[in-house]
Formats: sequence, C-alpha cells, structure tokens
Amino acid sequence: MTSGLIYQPVLFLDFDDVICLNKTCGGYDVLLAISQVKNGQSASLDGGEFRDLWAQLFDADAKAHLHLLHKEFSPSYVLSTSWRKFMDKDSFVAVLRRSGLGFVADNLHPDWKTPTEFSAPDRAREISHWLSRHPDVEGRWVVLDDELSGTGFAHWPSPELMPYLVFCKESVGITAIEFEKLREAFQRRRAS
Repeated sequence: MTSGLIYQPVLFLDFDDVICLNKTCGGYDVLLAISQVKNGQSASLDGGEFRDLWAQLFDADAKAHLHLLHKEFSPSYVLSTSWRKFMDKDSFVAVLRRSGLGFVADNLHPDWKTPTEFSAPDRAREISHWLSRHPDVEGRWVVLDDELSGTGFAHWPSPELMPYLVFCKESVGITAIEFEKLREAFQRRRAS
C-alpha cells in the first residue's frame, strides 16, 4: 500500500444465485414493482403490496455474509448483475435500501456498473473492460459471481488472478464457504 493513499477494495457483485436465489421472487418481480410505480399503478415502492418482495428478495444468510465482509473490508461495489440492463442507478439504490443492503447502495463506485454494450453477455469480458478503464483499481478488486453466469472466467487472461474470483453454486448463494474465500481474497489484496 502506498503511503498517503487510502486502500479501498472493489467488489464486483452479481445478484442472481449469489444474493438473490429466485425462490419466491427475483429480478422480474422488481422490474414489475418499479414499472407499477412509474406507471402510477402504485404510489411508491414503500407500499404494503411490496413489503414481502423487499423482505424476501435477497437471501438472509447471503446478506449477513456480505454485511460482515463490508464491515471488515469496506469495499466499494460495482454491479455486474444482469439486472443492470433494465434498471438505472436510482432504481438500484431504492431496491438495495428497501431490501436490507443499504450499505451496498451507500458504497457504489462512481462508475457503479460494468458495461452492457457487448452483443452477448460475457461477465469476464465486461469486468475486464471496466478494469481497463480504471487502472487505479488494479490489485484491489475481487469478483463475486455464480458458476452459471461466471463461465466466461474460465478463459480469464491471467491464471494468477483466479484466487480473486469467488463463485457461488446455482440456487445456493453465498455460504460460509464462499464467505471464507472472499475474506481470503480481500486479505491477499490488502497484504499485496
């Protein structure tokens, strides 16, 4: 760490199969809620009809693990979730706050999402492109994704970066195993 600079890691955060397990609700339910408010069918996202959505959207254990990581490492967050294709930043902030992840909303990186301009979704390529625009983040990032969405990482340009990629099992999300892998990745980043 360079003297005089504040070290803040960056966490590239996916939602589906990481913190949102899509068991009772998911991204399409969020999109529907947002469109109902925008179309005047609902007064606000705080309405009683959405209370269950916000309570159940993100897995409680996954939120707890993410919060513990946040308390220990204070990362800024870059959203790599497919949800960024249909939600703007204000919508993300509203959803994160209502769903118990206000600390993520409060710590979004100024360039808060990976690019979506590629013809086919490729998470590794999107993150690599984001990193190329932010050389100041080199050596300070960790990726949290799922095995299904993260398949493009098999061809990650540099094998020595693989310890900084943590994958959740489909429909399981962040467990104690991924939590420990994330802690180790952040600790390695902090030490280098």
